[in-house]
Formats: sequence, C-alpha cells, structure tokens
Amino acid sequence: MVVASLPEDKPKIAFHACMMAIQNFGFFTMYFDIWGATPAAATCAETRFAVGFMAMTCFYVAFMCVGMGFGGYTDDGFVFAVYWFGHLLGGGAYTICTFLVPLARFSPEGAACAALNPIGGSRLQVVYVAHAALYFVYVGGMLSITYFSYLKPTFKASVSGSAALSALVLITAVVVGVLVDKDYLAAAPALEVPKKKLFGLL
Repeated sequence: MVVASLPEDKPKIAFHACMMAIQNFGFFTMYFDIWGATPAAATCAETRFAVGFMAMTCFYVAFMCVGMGFGGYTDDGFVFAVYWFGHLLGGGAYTICTFLVPLARFSPEGAACAALNPIGGSRLQVVYVAHAALYFVYVGGMLSITYFSYLKPTFKASVSGSAALSALVLITAVVVGVLVDKDYLAAAPALEVPKKKLFGLL
C-alpha cells in the first residue's frame, strides 16, 4: 500500500486521529462505568454484555486510530496498513455495538434492568443517544484519514469539504429521525427526589 500524504494534509490527518481517539476513549470510560454499575441480575445479562463489549471495543479503537493516523502522517505504508485493518476490525465491532446497545437497553428485559437501577438506566440512554449521534462523525474521521493518507495521493481523488460535511449532516439527520421514531429519545422515567432540601439549601 503506497501512502504519500501531501504536506498540507498532514495536520488534517493528525487532528482527525486525535479527535477520533478522544471520542473513543471518552465512550470507553462512559460505557465502562455503566458496565460496572449494571446490576448482576439475570434480566441485565444482555445489557451487561452490550455495554461491556462497547467499552472494550472503544478502548481498542482509541489507539488503533492513532496508529492509522501515525502511518498516514509519516507516509509509512506498512504501519498505515496494519493499523487501518486493525481499526477496521474494531470499527466493525463498534458498528455491531451501535445496534446491540439499543436492542439490549430498550427490550423488555432491558427496561426491567433499568428499573433495578433507574439512574444507570437513564445514564445508558443518554450515553447511547450521544454515541448514535456521533457515530458518523467517527466514521467520517476514519474516511478522512484514509482519504488524505491514501486515496487522494494515490488516485488523485478530490472531495470538497462542503460536500463531505453536507453528507455527514444528512446522514446524521436520518439517524436522529430513526431514534425519534423508535422513541429512543423519549425522556427516561422520572426519578423520585428527596422531599427535604439537599444540604439544607435546594
């Protein structure tokens, strides 16, 4: 694989890799925390598996995307290929989790699990909405690194920034529409609040 990024594209590769790593590591910490807070009840088995799988997948791809960007930045075809395919494997798992998490959380068993820990159930819902909304930002980062590192210099391909952004906005709007249609954005059940003032003030 010939990798020969243009000098003006190297900062773009570095920043896309950085943004992807921040996003992935952030989701790792959020899902890992939810995994640990999920009750050890039988009804929570699917939820535990989905959030645990997502947490470890995010940890893995957090450094795969940095390696991919490193290969593109330094024009090292071997490093780029190793990390690109390694990241592709993790990206496949990330995509699977994008469907597994809502299937687990919004199933009857998932709702029963959330009822055992309402704060955890509500937190998982909010984290998943952020995950789904930013999914194509993540995909866009991988495609951008691939484009600047390999496709643009090798095939002289050219894609305008406005066209790429328009496609990203359109796809994200479709995803959000599906989430609304499936009631995944519906407010979580209200939690009971203490009758007394917190700390004597609120």
